[in-house]
Amino acid sequence: MRPLLWKEMRELRLWVAGAALFIGAFALLLQSEQFRRSFEGAYVPMLMPVLLAVTAIGIGAGQIARERHSRTLDYLLVRPIAPGLIVWAKFLAGTVAVALLVAGLVGLGYLHPAPSQDTLLRAIREQVGFQAMALALFPRYWCVYAFALFFSVLVDRAAKVAGILTVAAIAVMALAFSFAELAPFSSFVYWLPFIDGGLVLAAQSAAISGMTGTVFSGAAVLLAAGAALLLQRSPERYVGNLGLIAIAALIAGATGLSPDIAAARFPAVPPVGSLGITTEADYNDAGLLATGSLVAVTLDHGVRFFDFSHPSAPKQVADVVIPLWNSDWSGKKAVMVEDTVYLVGKRKGLPVDQTEVAMVRPGIPVEAIALGPVRPDVSISRPAVVAGYLYVPTTREGECRIRIIELGSRREVTSVTIDHLRPREPGNLDPPLFTMSLRDRYLYVATPSALTALDVADPLHPVVTSRLEYHPKAQFLYGISRPLSWQENRLFECDFWPRSLGSFDLKDPAHPVRTAAMVFHAGPAENITGSGGALYQSWRQGVLEFRAEGGDLRALRYLSGNAYVSAIAVSGNNLFALTGVDEKKRRKVQAFPVAAGDAGR
Repeated sequence: MRPLLWKEMRELRLWVAGAALFIGAFALLLQSEQFRRSFEGAYVPMLMPVLLAVTAIGIGAGQIARERHSRTLDYLLVRPIAPGLIVWAKFLAGTVAVALLVAGLVGLGYLHPAPSQDTLLRAIREQVGFQAMALALFPRYWCVYAFALFFSVLVDRAAKVAGILTVAAIAVMALAFSFAELAPFSSFVYWLPFIDGGLVLAAQSAAISGMTGTVFSGAAVLLAAGAALLLQRSPERYVGNLGLIAIAALIAGATGLSPDIAAARFPAVPPVGSLGITTEADYNDAGLLATGSLVAVTLDHGVRFFDFSHPSAPKQVADVVIPLWNSDWSGKKAVMVEDTVYLVGKRKGLPVDQTEVAMVRPGIPVEAIALGPVRPDVSISRPAVVAGYLYVPTTREGECRIRIIELGSRREVTSVTIDHLRPREPGNLDPPLFTMSLRDRYLYVATPSALTALDVADPLHPVVTSRLEYHPKAQFLYGISRPLSWQENRLFECDFWPRSLGSFDLKDPAHPVRTAAMVFHAGPAENITGSGGALYQSWRQGVLEFRAEGGDLRALRYLSGNAYVSAIAVSGNNLFALTGVDEKKRRKVQAFPVAAGDAGR
């Protein structure tokens, strides 16, 4: 057994030596700042998984198939050693080689201690260290190696093993991308070997990393046992070319059918009505607001109003253009109450441009509330209307405060300081935005440092009732906006990166209680909208309706509009969806029936 094991180690030394040369050369190139800026960001999320897969498949593919093709397998089989032990010796040697290569290739991603210019790499390295990443990846690629060794027993050439496993790898990637859309709340993302949010979350958790690692390791050992059993029973038999083609066809067919079967697991609902509009811009920065049957689309230079009192026959009622106006993040900084849209933007002026809140109504001249000159150190977030007062979230000079403006006089009457910013990473120069969500008499405010609950029963004198500290997953992400939505007695906070949905219990609305974050990996988190009874989000070519139940999210229906949805609004019994711009600069406003509920604000 020992001589056989040393033989296998000698045959694998080329893989180890080649990997060592690559790691050494890449490490030297990383000393160049220009090379590091160009390639360091791509190494961990893209190049490293490919290299690990290639080495794992390459090591296992030839261990038996190459011996069979060169006729040296016959020499091993006539020796006084059981055929099964040959496989176990090769498996043990291959395991050592895979472990060394995983350690080396993963370590290369953590070699340079200086903060990376690449935001994704920084997010990964701040949340997962070398040891946790290596321990998470090794069982996955050990299993890939074991698959290669298993197929190596079945065929007579290493190239055939590499070919069939390449087909399988492409199938796994295709299925992963498909099911990431079709199963947006599934924990299957923890099991993938890709460097994405799921693997980062798995590597962060000792329980998840241990569970997935145990399963993959067990699968690797079982595959090795199967390979040993096959070689012992029929060492001269192997799968021919027709068999390999059949296996590849089976893998491809299963990959093609699985998404279609999975997509039918919940109903698809078509729109009950839609209205096409044309725009001057060819980008997707437009907002959608609704109250009752009145729908407003906020564009760069104005607002269009539509009447959906008869959803099957909607009509445009007004196109209000605001002179010298530029909307600031469009619908992301607008709120609608009754028939009035309050839209934050910039009006051109001399000597400097002015920040204003435009009050836009159909058929009525635009009025404005001045907020002061445009300044690079000031950011204005989406406002809220509370009983005749406009709450304007403002970040300036390291302070987050809400400016309270009386709508009757259009004067600022007071302000409330909500948060003082902690020191931020170098390079984060723009003042952060913060989000608000109004529910009955309470206003929930997500600032960079905390989630704050305000009692606004007296809108002129809001009272802070609770404050929950927030700590970002990576320090340089401090200040990233966290959109809020709610369903029944739960408030949700979209956190980044990896994407997750934080949850708060609102049984006592004055004192939210933080509960476990939920698995969430579908579409842009900022597009989540609540209707009180359900949650909605842009998904595939339409909108996904889902609910939070206990500690999980459950998909209910697919509101299928056959086009990407860039904005959502819920009002009464209707959900309205604004599609993205097509090649002819056209959009659609679509209406879907939903359960009645208090619209998320």
